[in-house]
Amino acid sequence: MTEGLAIEIAKQMMHEQGVNDQYIYRYRHFQLAPLKELELKGHNELILLIRPDEQVLAYSKAGIYNVQDSTINEMQYIHRGVVTIVNQSKEQFIQVKILQVIPKLNTVRNGRV
Repeated sequence: MTEGLAIEIAKQMMHEQGVNDQYIYRYRHFQLAPLKELELKGHNELILLIRPDEQVLAYSKAGIYNVQDSTINEMQYIHRGVVTIVNQSKEQFIQVKILQVIPKLNTVRNGRV
């Protein structure tokens, strides 16, 4: 998935959830050592994989992305909740890029929402 497509999907999903334009994007770039794991906790957020490496394994309650597993019928680029990202390579560092979409919280200040 490209950055542009990820942004368009995020806009649509935020609109469908009633958030409209009350969200922010965080473009994040991680480097994972061989066989290392990263856990992202984004309970109300969307996590979208951007051009994932073939060694990436990503899973959450929304599904799984793992091109090395031929038993998976549909790869999920869009995740929510607790997302685990794993470098399956035993030798190579990999680059993992994601678009994190964070709804803004409504706060009460001086009697206003």
